Amino acid sequence: MKRSAKILLLAVLLAGVAFAAEVTKIEQARQEAETYAQRSLAYRSKPARKLTAGEQKAEDTIKQAEALNAEADCAKDEDEAILLYRQAVKTAPNYAKSWSGLGMALWNRTNFMPRSSKEEKAELQKVLSEAKQACQKAIALDPKSVAGNYWLSNIIITEASLGNWLKGAVVLPSIFKLTDQVAAVDPYYENGAVFRTYAIVLATVPTWLSARFGYSPEIILPYLDKGIELAPNYFGNYTCRAGVYLKIGDSANKQKALQDLEFVLTHDPDKLNGYQADNRRQQKQAAQTWKQITGKNFPAR
Repeated sequence: MKRSAKILLLAVLLAGVAFAAEVTKIEQARQEAETYAQRSLAYRSKPARKLTAGEQKAEDTIKQAEALNAEADCAKDEDEAILLYRQAVKTAPNYAKSWSGLGMALWNRTNFMPRSSKEEKAELQKVLSEAKQACQKAIALDPKSVAGNYWLSNIIITEASLGNWLKGAVVLPSIFKLTDQVAAVDPYYENGAVFRTYAIVLATVPTWLSARFGYSPEIILPYLDKGIELAPNYFGNYTCRAGVYLKIGDSANKQKALQDLEFVLTHDPDKLNGYQADNRRQQKQAAQTWKQITGKNFPAR
């Protein structure tokens, strides 16, 4: 056999081995997604601990804040929710849920803040700093706080996004550590929020960088698939999955991305109670992504 033919054959064999290894990883991810779903179910079926009188009063306030937050479409709405979380913190300063809720609401507030100029980024950073402190307080009170760990990871990602992707890469280990804490307790918290975090990271950073941490875009798909199965009316998993399909590339995955975006753009965002505002934001994002892909406004292709 000629040397050139041997080299070609070796390349084909190595490619086959790599493909088989990738398929195995994806199957393992699919199995793990099922295990994680069962873990979340088991965690949520546990009876809640009895709250103190102060915690119960704070919990009542938190429920009001959550209802406001679910429908928050502007800064004013979110500010009202933040005030309620501050009240809950004052009522029960040792209740981790009050602090994680405050951190979450402050992070949500940044979604309504401009970030173009240096001054605007400085103001946004102030809010993020307070949000981070609130989540860190929640974790100090309860190291297994699912909400505290998850929202802190989101805050760190947002801080990193104010710079460039290289700055974001530096915080990846911290983000993965926090999301691992969530996965250890309630992996499908917020309809699989930790997997959306991974998806956003994988769709944003260069492929070679995510590979260094042992991740490829395809690996996250089974977890997002399971999230969609568990909560088919939550739009965030569709837009994240579309982003992963686009990261993988090729025509077939582009069509899959458009299918996910079409689902988001043709379904009622208010159908899932508690996530109305978030679903509406996802619809706006989906419309923008659709136009970026097709060059046209939905439904034109």
